Amino acid sequence: MNKEYSETTNNTFSQFPSDKYIYRKLQQHLDKYPIGFPSTKSGVELKLLKLLFNPLEAKIALCLSLTNTSISTIALRLKNKFQIVLQKNELKKILNKLFMAGAIDRSGQKRFQYKNAMLAIGMFEFQVNQLTKEFIEYMKEYFEDAFGEEFFHSSLPQLRTSPHLKAIVPEHRIATYDNMRRYIKKTKKLIHVMNCVCKQGEELLGNPCKQVDNLEVCILFGESSHLARGHARTITQDECLKLIDLAEKKGLVLQPANSLQPFSICLCCGCCCGVLTTAKKLEKPARHLASNYYAQLDPFACKQCSICIKRCQMDAIIQKDNQFIIDLDRCIGCGLCVTKCPAQALKLMKKEQQTIPPLHHIQLYLSILKEKVGRKKMMFNMLKLLFGKQL
Repeated sequence: MNKEYSETTNNTFSQFPSDKYIYRKLQQHLDKYPIGFPSTKSGVELKLLKLLFNPLEAKIALCLSLTNTSISTIALRLKNKFQIVLQKNELKKILNKLFMAGAIDRSGQKRFQYKNAMLAIGMFEFQVNQLTKEFIEYMKEYFEDAFGEEFFHSSLPQLRTSPHLKAIVPEHRIATYDNMRRYIKKTKKLIHVMNCVCKQGEELLGNPCKQVDNLEVCILFGESSHLARGHARTITQDECLKLIDLAEKKGLVLQPANSLQPFSICLCCGCCCGVLTTAKKLEKPARHLASNYYAQLDPFACKQCSICIKRCQMDAIIQKDNQFIIDLDRCIGCGLCVTKCPAQALKLMKKEQQTIPPLHHIQLYLSILKEKVGRKKMMFNMLKLLFGKQL
């Protein structure tokens, strides 16, 4: 019997559903979110949840939603749903433990409120600096089995690809949301950086990054739970701009959060990044990643030096019949091939149809949820949230 459980309630486990049932209910609960938590035949999703939550913690997570919830409300839900009575101080300890372990999220400075997190972007990234080999192996299996398809199900991705500015020709008027250097210079938000959880995971499996030795390449803006966990450090605008320079030099793709006010910029490689490595396995990955540009190659100027092939993180440049060709179904318009082409045979072209990202991450996820479940069901869920009821 779980010690915490037995000390804080007069009930016994026999009066409640089995542990397996609780984890399945939690999986179904998390699956309702914009980026869900689909079930699999192998049950690997339940193995992941068991690494993050013990049975009592899973019940507490079932009393949370994606909106911030007070400890008093969580305690009431726990009592009504599971007949479990926890003192607020005890419940707060468990919630803070879950937060520090990266299983849930929280907001506020003194009076914390708590909420569920999606798996990615969310719980997976929260495991940075505390990853285990077991967790990363389960994550890779889950991506292969079901989560990769879930991550890319929406026509509106969580991340977008912004071009490296050295690849942009002067006549292009680049929008602010595609100009990360301008965004960094103008933002008044706190800037911080942390290690890349994808690179850490691959290193644990014996596959160190081929592009960079430095793992501290994930940029965050504003107040972040990563700071509260001690997993990120604050940097200046100049330090941040130097990271963007490093990304261009070392061959890392700029992937900001897909909104006009991005909360992050991931500097991604094709050997470690879960998003890019999963996308590369798709038949036409460019359709699943938001970008306003694509690369164009002048075959007459090309010297076939192969630098562009080594720089491309999406395997979009191939050699065929003594000629280099760009596969536009794979090209995501990052500009890495352009910036180091000694013959200047490559350039970025603007797509005819430009995509403008949502205003902020809330609008982004509401749009993804609307596409997933339909407008009527989404509005119904929003009304329940407004009246303080969980999804």
